[in-house]
Amino acid sequence: MAERVELEDVRLAYEERPGDGATVVFVHGLGGSFHSWWAQLAACEERGLRALAYDQRGAGLSDKPTGPYSVELWARDLVGFLDAVDVHRPILVGHSVGCMIGEHACVALEDRIAGLMTIGGALRWRDEAAPVFEERVKLARAGRMDEIATTVVGTGLSEARRRSDPALEGLFRELIASNDPQAYAECSAATAVGMMVDTDRVSCPVLACCGEHDPVAPPAFAEAIAAAVPDGRTAVVPGAAHWCQLEAPERVNELMLGFADEFAT
Repeated sequence: MAERVELEDVRLAYEERPGDGATVVFVHGLGGSFHSWWAQLAACEERGLRALAYDQRGAGLSDKPTGPYSVELWARDLVGFLDAVDVHRPILVGHSVGCMIGEHACVALEDRIAGLMTIGGALRWRDEAAPVFEERVKLARAGRMDEIATTVVGTGLSEARRRSDPALEGLFRELIASNDPQAYAECSAATAVGMMVDTDRVSCPVLACCGEHDPVAPPAFAEAIAAAVPDGRTAVVPGAAHWCQLEAPERVNELMLGFADEFAT
């Protein structure tokens, strides 16, 4: 059952799995929630790591105050969340815009972050993504989340996985379609202009991952992130698209746990 924590102006919902090892905090992307990290939470629990995944403001079970939102605001929420749940030197794992949020937190908190793993991240979005986000804002404000879900599933899962696992495709569609339309519109607008900043000030190791067939943030994007930070490396998840933590959880978990093992004490 989800827990809640009160920050200055928003209440965030989160899921926690106890453990005595390193602490891993999951930061979801646009349209996601802490439920999208379920396989990773389970893997951390089995390994004995403390793991927390929370819903951003505007998403999932968290409050959805009036916008505008921004990557900077979400990053401040993340910093406040870490303080509120008494987390010290966590490993942050972000997906999509959650990677930008995690990077902002690394810059703000410096050596208070042990490591950052990005999944489907980008230093900034391609110029041609702007009309895509604009269309999502328009559709969401019109309450047409089912149409958005169709588009997101098309980029989030590879064609092969959609053919072989219609149950996953259906559940993924529901995850996206169940978003509050007006909050999703605000989140889309904020995501559209998000970017990483001051990457040279990220003092922790960074593992930049992506799906082999990610059309949103392809392997070149992961390579750019790794090159922009002082201590970066890359990993590619074979056969997967943008939401590879859902499509290939075993491989993502292997990469995540291997990264976490580097911080074992």
